[in-house]
Amino acid sequence: MNTHLHVSYLGLVRNVIGRNQEDLDVLGGTTVGQLLGLLIEEHGPPFEQSVLKRSGELRATAQVCVDDRDIDELEGLETRLVSGQQISIVVGVYPPEGG
Repeated sequence: MNTHLHVSYLGLVRNVIGRNQEDLDVLGGTTVGQLLGLLIEEHGPPFEQSVLKRSGELRATAQVCVDDRDIDELEGLETRLVSGQQISIVVGVYPPEGG
């Protein structure tokens, strides 16, 4: 059974992929990590480099929320998604260090 998700892109990632949202149908039981893998296939290396480190972990400047809850409060990249959820992917920048 497919799971219908609404994905919003905020901050720098929106500029990288040239869109601010999309609706996706994925397989039931898909995790946040698997969803990011599908988005990397769709949007390519610029998306991947803005969201993930080479190790596969989220960058410090990237945040993924499921229904307005940071995945760090849930099960991280292993958080399972269910139909109708709102996924937000936010990539910010740190302010320049001043002195």
